[in-house]
Amino acid sequence: MIDVSPELLTIIMLGSIFVGVITGFPLAIPIGGVAVILGFLLYGAHSFDLIFSRIYGLVTNYTLLAVPLFIFMGGMLEKSGIAEKMYDALYVWLGGLRGGLAIVTVVIGTVLAATVGIIAASISMLGMVALPAMIKRGYDKSLASGTVVAAGCLGILIPPSIMLIVYGPMAMISVGKLFMAAFPAGFLLSGLYITYIIIRCLVRPADGPAIPPEDRKVPLVKRTTLLLTAV
Repeated sequence: MIDVSPELLTIIMLGSIFVGVITGFPLAIPIGGVAVILGFLLYGAHSFDLIFSRIYGLVTNYTLLAVPLFIFMGGMLEKSGIAEKMYDALYVWLGGLRGGLAIVTVVIGTVLAATVGIIAASISMLGMVALPAMIKRGYDKSLASGTVVAAGCLGILIPPSIMLIVYGPMAMISVGKLFMAAFPAGFLLSGLYITYIIIRCLVRPADGPAIPPEDRKVPLVKRTTLLLTAV
């Protein structure tokens, strides 16, 4: 066992993880490898007992049962086409605004985040549906791609976030309290995204043009039906 100051230990850990990441290893390998090696050097063979007891505690935590269920829900939402119908419904309502398609993308990303809590389903759906629609309508590519990525990543923060469900037991913090703290922050972030899109499209209208008038000529009854069907 070695005696290392907390400051030096922090530098060694972060430096080792950084080197492992830039050399091309998946993130789990540098983090796990550094933890095992430094744990052995600092605490000896007893560190392995701590690892096994910690893993057992996580496996027997009933809170983590929600993770596969939310992943299954996200898969169903992605394959069922409900998200696409919701996008089409909001498209006919907000598409006439400058930056309307980007605003719709953020709204759909927020709804998906509050429904499934995983990033993969949100980004894959928005990337297949929203991104081509914005590029086709002449949106700035940086605005379109940035909107998809930002809206898709809201699933990390907005409950039910799988990351918070996993992090809570590991940090011994109540998942409910994490959800309560993340809820206003996630929706505030979503609102800031929409505000940025509106301001940018007012300053630079070419970045987010409104859809042509002929595409807006959808009867009110049909628009309402599309919205109610999606909801």
